[in-house]
Amino acid sequence: MESDSKKSFVSLIQQNQGIVNSLCRLYATSNEEMKDYRQDVMLSLWKGFPKYREESKVSTWIYRVALNTLISIYRKKKQVLITEPFSESIESIHFQNSGSDDDLLVLQQAIGFLKPLEKALVILYLEGYDNKEIGKILSISESNVSTKLNRIKTQLKKTVKTLQNESR
Repeated sequence: MESDSKKSFVSLIQQNQGIVNSLCRLYATSNEEMKDYRQDVMLSLWKGFPKYREESKVSTWIYRVALNTLISIYRKKKQVLITEPFSESIESIHFQNSGSDDDLLVLQQAIGFLKPLEKALVILYLEGYDNKEIGKILSISESNVSTKLNRIKTQLKKTVKTLQNESR
């Protein structure tokens, strides 16, 4: 890669490192694992950078590469994800929370039970991406995004209710 390309890549990564960090925290079960995942994602971004055609926003491209890398790692490991790293990740997302801290904790736990693609959908939704952008990032249709989000919301309502009943 030429010097200008290297500078351009480093600049893009510096501007969007929060995306990579949040997603890596979502899939990692420890800080060490998060660092490993971050390194894997950075390598994937580096390898894919020459192919980036600026047809979409840089953040969309970074999300797509990062999610594909992390989902691939997850599938290889076939491990059960824990909710603690996700809690850190979701706290960094700015969204309106009209409930108590306990309600937010229960929601975080419920989201922790979702499959990797479902978690990615929720994260992107909470970060304010519209269905079209989410579909582009995850390589699924806009209508599929809408359908999946509705199913996830229904599933989360049931899980939250169950968790709240268990804590009483």
